[in-house]
Amino acid sequence: MTERAKLIEAHREAAAFYRRALVKRPSWPVEYLRTRRLDHVLAFNSSWPVGYAPDAWSGLIDHLRRKGFDDNVLLDAGLAKVTHNGYMIDQFKDRLMFVAHDRASDGVGFVGRGRGQLVKYLNTPTTPIYEKSKTLVGLGEQRKLLARGGIPVLVEGPTDALAIDWLSRLTRCGWAGLAVAGTRLSVEQSNLVRHGATSDIVIVATDGDAAGRSAAIRWLAPLSATFREVLCAELPAGHDPSSLFASEYGADRLSRALSFARPLVDVAIDTELSRWSRVLDHINGRVSALRAVLPLVTKMPKDRVAGEVIRLSRLLQLDEQTVSRELLTAVSAVSRHRAQSGSASPSAVDHPPPSPDL
Repeated sequence: MTERAKLIEAHREAAAFYRRALVKRPSWPVEYLRTRRLDHVLAFNSSWPVGYAPDAWSGLIDHLRRKGFDDNVLLDAGLAKVTHNGYMIDQFKDRLMFVAHDRASDGVGFVGRGRGQLVKYLNTPTTPIYEKSKTLVGLGEQRKLLARGGIPVLVEGPTDALAIDWLSRLTRCGWAGLAVAGTRLSVEQSNLVRHGATSDIVIVATDGDAAGRSAAIRWLAPLSATFREVLCAELPAGHDPSSLFASEYGADRLSRALSFARPLVDVAIDTELSRWSRVLDHINGRVSALRAVLPLVTKMPKDRVAGEVIRLSRLLQLDEQTVSRELLTAVSAVSRHRAQSGSASPSAVDHPPPSPDL
């Protein structure tokens, strides 16, 4: 057995151990899942191997040792760690556990959700088979749906992915929840989604606050490089997909947000324009605002660009010729950037425009 195969087998056995701990022993994660209306994953035939890391120092270690795994494998797999006193203990303790999958749909790591004073989410440390930026939670569970044309819905947290999954089953809308496990979406993760999906549409459903919107806008660049259409489901302030789903009429509210998702580039443009609102009373401010958003316009499908030129002309009170001329300049700048670096076009977030404080 290769080293990789040993580490994956250790993760498979760990996932089974966590699963049994969740469904056979009453624990706070069960109540948590029920309050979030996500207890469908407790069913014996659930495709989601959600589990629980017991509140013990070496519960998993003892189990895996009995299964024949040596300590070096447990340490290399990121399932155990050594304390400063030299004791080997479980990496995860008293956490709701989710499996992170790689491109091959192998379980190569975990994301554990804590409670109380614990850090909310804890990821497996980097190992020979696990890098957070190269995995997604839900990729294995949603593989068949994605292959059948399901629309990937990218969310921040694993419980958000569960909410999307259950909503999709209730509505039969074919939404496939995939969790980034944070607010950063890497190029590798975007490619993972593209590799598994047959749909050319992707929906972003980040938290309904300023941080969530900023995260969604940062995701535009890698996703627009791999998908024809990148949409954004705008959630009510203070809600993530999981909390919205658990709220009164939550299934309907979340379903509407996904069904009426609008192009993420529109959200990014409107957000950027709002930063310039204080200087739009004079021509220099309006032209500067236009130049700030035009790199985003270059990411639009070609059949939508003309309509956006008209919309920006109306919003900024500039003639269409001026907007078109500035757009051509922006397109040339993007082309030069690609020629020089060989990279995807820059986003307004990665390359901030001048300050609106003119």
